[in-house]
Formats: sequence, structure tokens, C-alpha cells
Amino acid sequence: MMKTKNLLYSVLASIVMLLAACTPDSDSMGNIDLTAAQLAENTGFSVNVDQSTNQVTFTSLLPSSYSVYWEYGPAPTSDDVSISGTSTNSTYQVGVAFDGDYYVRMGVQTRGGIVFSERATFHIDKMNPNLISDAAWTMLTGGVGHSKTWVLDLDANGTCLKFGGPKWFYTSGQSWDSFHNIAGENYLDSEQWDASTAIDPTYASEWYWAADFAGNSWICGAADYGTMTFDLINGANVDVNGQKGSFNMDVASHTISFTGVIPLSPGQDDAILGQRPDGNYKIIYLTDNAMQIMFDGGSNDNTPFTFNYISKEYKDNYVAPVITTITLPEGWMNFLQPFNQNTTTYKFDEDTPFGWFTLAGEEISRSGFAGDPDITDAEFELNSKTKTFKVTDIKGNITEGTYDISDEGVITFSQLPSFGISTNKNIKFASSNNQLQVIAYEISDRTGDLTDLWLGSKQYDDQGNAYEYLAYHFKKQTGGAQVESFTGVLSFSDTGWAFLNSPEVYITGEGDYVFTITNDGSSNTQDPYLMFLDVAKILKKHPNTDLIIKSIKVDGTEVLGSEEGMDDETISRQVGDDPTTGRRYILNPWSDESASHTHLFKFSNTIVVTIGVKYDVGDVVLK
Repeated sequence: MMKTKNLLYSVLASIVMLLAACTPDSDSMGNIDLTAAQLAENTGFSVNVDQSTNQVTFTSLLPSSYSVYWEYGPAPTSDDVSISGTSTNSTYQVGVAFDGDYYVRMGVQTRGGIVFSERATFHIDKMNPNLISDAAWTMLTGGVGHSKTWVLDLDANGTCLKFGGPKWFYTSGQSWDSFHNIAGENYLDSEQWDASTAIDPTYASEWYWAADFAGNSWICGAADYGTMTFDLINGANVDVNGQKGSFNMDVASHTISFTGVIPLSPGQDDAILGQRPDGNYKIIYLTDNAMQIMFDGGSNDNTPFTFNYISKEYKDNYVAPVITTITLPEGWMNFLQPFNQNTTTYKFDEDTPFGWFTLAGEEISRSGFAGDPDITDAEFELNSKTKTFKVTDIKGNITEGTYDISDEGVITFSQLPSFGISTNKNIKFASSNNQLQVIAYEISDRTGDLTDLWLGSKQYDDQGNAYEYLAYHFKKQTGGAQVESFTGVLSFSDTGWAFLNSPEVYITGEGDYVFTITNDGSSNTQDPYLMFLDVAKILKKHPNTDLIIKSIKVDGTEVLGSEEGMDDETISRQVGDDPTTGRRYILNPWSDESASHTHLFKFSNTIVVTIGVKYDVGDVVLK
């Protein structure tokens, strides 16, 4: 048994305040002389035990103007108390599953404070397994006589196996019924579940935020936060990181209460603030391997949230699924077979004519081999109207036939040639089953047209098992040539994160390019915070690119070189949000040196930045 903790008294205090706020004035409420003796069993309340069902009913014998508080649990052997449940109803009925001695006491709120009765004991003759026979008890505890251990869905490496994060956020008022329909299907696992068909649709259409840890590490640190073990061994017990208590679950209302401990959490303050006045927490998701407990008992200023748990057994035995299929973006077929173009011609990319990918379509980093010196002589042509193709190999040999494309991006050819495409003679354009898989493609930001296409040929081991793709990198030919283009944008933000962006500038080769931001009133241009220039995808094709700042004019006045540290060498060279994007942070609020130049970027009309683009400066400088 365990002593009642400060946690219990904080719950009681919350209930006292709630009752005081909600109870109408009456003469009886002013009776500060009410004593514990007046609240004794059979005077202040009655206890009725149905030994055939183990249902116990506590009933207040006081006038209805009194607000009562019930507390019951296993009978204490000393001053130690374990509380199995609480209620503020004048009549409180509970089902007590296990045999043994128990106690109950009633509290009454008066103007003089809360007054408690002495503890009255009652006895349960035999265990009633029907009270804990619902599948939810087994999912939570492992069943009668067993225990089950849970952990937060997060570890010290920042890995989450089920929910993607340990904490999600919800609209106030949601519950189990909001996320389950009448057939029992839930909002996470069933493709059939829909908010409009929830058992209680009142809140089902409201928002919830499935916060992923990778993008929201502010929620908590990556750590192993310990264990929470439930058992049904001589009672309903719970152990949170060695601190022992008890719990009670109401499977009808899908709530759970803890006594002597609080649920396992990355921050106890969150868990305490999230307690409900009745001492219960909501369960909104429960399976054999995963559980979400909702904390929504705080003030209206606190967004309700769940802590997300997985069973320790699931974590210890987790094997990551092997993905062997490629999922292409919606509408991919329209790029590969444009409606306004019957015949499309492709040539191998001269710099990167091939590469390796997993069966899931992830690029494999591998020491490359050079392409054949004549690789650009090879050509690949598709006619989407006639469903015919033509392949011209490096020596000029032509193979023709028909093809078909599946919804999964598998192109099946009537035949395919085999020819070398590398200085390594083992690397060939070929397919043992005359099939190539669409692995990836790129679209021009400038034209919206397909520019690059990766088609993969499955590679097989000696046992005939596919293990990876050898992928061929093609460039779409337009007017007999492939003109590359990269999109550049200059962005400005005030301290309120209101952005101004320049029109897109297309980088089509080495040379100088000009970016202009014009004040349109949507951002406070007298309160600059950051400014950066991005050129998307340029580092994928030209990893040694440099973007050289040649001029920065603010309302026509040159500011580059106007102060110490304000020049091309000291302006940081980085990559953007995508690692293939080259970025120059002209005004970087996270750098003290750069932030010291903030005053230079107050403007009324325009900021004009001129850069010089060089594709290969001999090293990676944007990193």
C-alpha cells in the first residue's frame, strides 16, 4: 500500500473549488458545525453490497443541497491509503472485481471547508472476473493474473514506431466516441472510418494535430522516459518507474483513473495540469500494442493533448517493414505521356547516366562508375498515341516494339535490347523480363514540363530474388536538346514573419542574375528580420555551384561593402530546406554578425540583389 500523495490533495482541491463554484447558497451550506460523526455510515450515508454481482452502491442520506465527495479503495492497514476511485455524485455505484476488504468515506463541502466521515469498511466475498472480462482490460494489463508494460512512443534516438511522436493535440471535448464509429472502427487503423460516421459526431470533424517528433522536437527531448506497468494481480495495480499505485478503468466510458501515481509522461507538469476534476483521464485509442491517453482537464487556455504509448513487447520485438513497392505522385502519368505530345524522346544524362535505388525507390549511395564516352548517342523514344517505342543503342542499332504502362508505373515492352552504358562492362541497359519501373521524375519550375526521368531495371540474386534497381537516368529532349533551368527566389521577412518574395528568376546557365523585391505593403519593410536567396535543385546537378553576391541595392543605394563584414565572403553560404537548394543568407537573424546589419535593409520601395552563378568552383561551398 502507498501513502496518499500531494497529487491526491491537488485533485481534492480542484474538486472543492469546482463544488464551491457550482453549489447554490443555502442555509444548510452555512452549517460549519457539521462533524465527521454526523457523516457516519447509516447517518450520513449508506453502503449496499450485492455479493452476487460485486456491485457496491454508496448513497448520501443528506439533503440534496449538500455537495458530496466519495472516495473508496482497498482497506488500509495503517494510515496508508490506496484510492481506487472517486466521484462527486450523490449516489455512486462501483463494480469491485477482487475479493477482500475495502473502505469508503464521504466528504461534504461546507462554507467552513470540506468535512470527511470516518472510513467505513465493507467486504467483497469473492472475485467477479466478469467485471474485468472486457477485452480492454486484457489489452491494457495482459489479463487477470498478468502484467503488461508500456513506454512512450519515443526513444533516446528520437525514434517513434507507431504514432510518429509521443504527444498529439486535439480540440477540446473529444473522446473515444469522437474517433470510433458504431462498428468499432477507429480513426487510425481503419480505412472505413470517417468523422461523419463517428459514434458522437459532435467533435469528430474538429481538428487534431498528429505532431511528428522529427519536425516538433520542442515537445520534449529525445530520451527513454521509462515504463508504466499495469497488472491484475490481487488488484488493479500500476507501477510508473518504480512508483506504485492503483488504477481503475471504466470500459463503458473509456476512462481510466490513477491513484498514488500519474501516467508516464515526458513532463510531469503536463500530466498534472491535464488532470480532470473527477480524477479520470480519457482513453481515445487502445489496441494490443498501442494506447493514447488524453489530458484535457486543464483550463480553456490549455490545448487538450494525448500521450502516445506502445507496449514494451511491441517495441522490443519491432521489425521495420520492408517496403518493396514504389508509390508515385498523383498525376504522374500526365507527365510521362502528355496529352499534347504524342512522341517523347529521351537521351541518357551525360553526367549521371545511371544509379542504384532500393525496391522502395530510395537512392543508394554507391561509388559511381563513369558512363560510356558515347552514352549520349543512345536514344529512347515513346509514342503514347500508338503505344510504340524505339531504342537506339550506342552503336546505332535500333530496337522497336510496343509497350504498356500499369497504374503502378511498370512499363512492359514487347522486347528490349541489351547494351553497355558504362566503362564498367557489367553495367548494361537491359531487363530480364522486358520491364522498367518508373522510379522518379523531375518537373521544370519554369515550364511545368518533365525534364528528368529515372527508369529502373530490377536486379536479382542467385536465388531469383529482386534486391534493388539499376536505374537509367534520362533527359527529355525539347527541340533536339535539353535546356536545364533552376528557379531562384529572393525572400524578405519582417519580425512578424510577414514575407515578401521576388518574382521567380530562372537560372539557365552561368552568368549574372538580378532579383528584385518590391514593397507592396504586406510586410513591414521598416522592421527587417531576415533575407535569403534560394536557387532550387541546382546542387543536385551542379554540387560545386557558387552563388556570388555582386550587389545589394536598398532603395537604389548600394549596401554591399558599406560596413565591415558586409561583403560576399562574410555572407553565409548554406543549403536551403531541401539539401539540393543553394542558399545565401544575406540577413541572418540567428547570426549575431549578420543581425548587426539589420538596419541596412529598411526600405520603402525596392531591394535589388545581383548574383553571379558559377557551376563548378572546384569544391562544395554551399553546405
